[in-house]
Amino acid sequence: MTTVSDVLVIGSGVFGLASAWNLARAGRSVIVLDRAPVGTEASGWALGRLDPLLKGSGSTGATEQDLPEGQISKPEAQQELARLSFRAHQELSSEIEDVSGVDIQVDHQPTLQLFYSAEERAFAKSYAARWTAQGFQTDLVTTDEIHKIDSRFNPTEFGGAMVRGPYFIDSLRFVTALASCARAAGARMETATVTSLETLVGSGNVNVHTDQGHYEAETVVVAAGPWSPDLLKPIGTDIPVHPSKGEILRLEPPASGPFSAHVHGPCSLVLKKDGLVWVAATAADAGFDRTPTDASRRKLLENARTMMPEAAESAVAMHTVCFRPATPDDLPVLGRAGDRGNVIVATGGGGSGIVQCLYIGRQVEEMVATGRAEPELASISLSRFGD
Repeated sequence: MTTVSDVLVIGSGVFGLASAWNLARAGRSVIVLDRAPVGTEASGWALGRLDPLLKGSGSTGATEQDLPEGQISKPEAQQELARLSFRAHQELSSEIEDVSGVDIQVDHQPTLQLFYSAEERAFAKSYAARWTAQGFQTDLVTTDEIHKIDSRFNPTEFGGAMVRGPYFIDSLRFVTALASCARAAGARMETATVTSLETLVGSGNVNVHTDQGHYEAETVVVAAGPWSPDLLKPIGTDIPVHPSKGEILRLEPPASGPFSAHVHGPCSLVLKKDGLVWVAATAADAGFDRTPTDASRRKLLENARTMMPEAAESAVAMHTVCFRPATPDDLPVLGRAGDRGNVIVATGGGGSGIVQCLYIGRQVEEMVATGRAEPELASISLSRFGD
């Protein structure tokens, strides 16, 4: 027996679910296939930081190392995507909560970016007015001013910047909410392990072979994160996506009480609405090894101690591991694959998948609706990697 749909989405991470939601509410019959429950992989374990300005800690690609000295913002190639993606969250978050009935725990606490060099302070000073004009109030603060904000913070002589506007959500709740929205729009979620894809002669549809039977669709969206290359190579598309192992610690809150700013420097240190202090994140090329490492634990605690010594003395409540789909430039991959172009790739994004997903989902739907081969941003196009 073959199950037929207009679109079949492989992968129930945020890229796959956002695509399924947009496609289903545009009136298409959509099936989402995944071998594991929603939220099992990276999308459900992410920090959930929605920040279009500042670069992340634990970069997954080469871009981070190529930044000019002192640059604390995202690289230029990532900034336009970040702005569009952030705007999509602002537009859709309330609808996602209303439709799904899930509180995604929006948390608008400010970010305290600590500086570790005169170059970092100079960079922030040159951008503060621009970020403020964009709606992200940015104020440079001295060491003394930081101590007045919270005496437990540990700034250097260079001080920092208080940035308001970026915010946090709970990633697992968000993924669950997206799945509910997709179902409410008519998408079906099914459990199966995809083994191969093939274009059917005559109909032009794609046949998807799984361990639970066969599926057929006019269009297949491959949103299987770092597992996407294995599905695409047999149909002639090779993408430079690999698993970046990310580790995060969740600590018990400090004995002296909560703190009310996200502290950012060598890592992110934030007291989230689950009541735990998240220390994020590391990035390593270690294949698909899910073992939490002592080295990452030590590194994260050392980074936390640098910014807030007391926080690092708290007990570790959880040590998580996930596999981000990483590319050389830390940007997602979106475009048509295969000899007939009826397979759409939607993967990559490294540690920024949560913020990017709603924009990517819109782009996938537009590509299906218009037949367009490329997304609107050349920086995320599959074609940027050449043949």
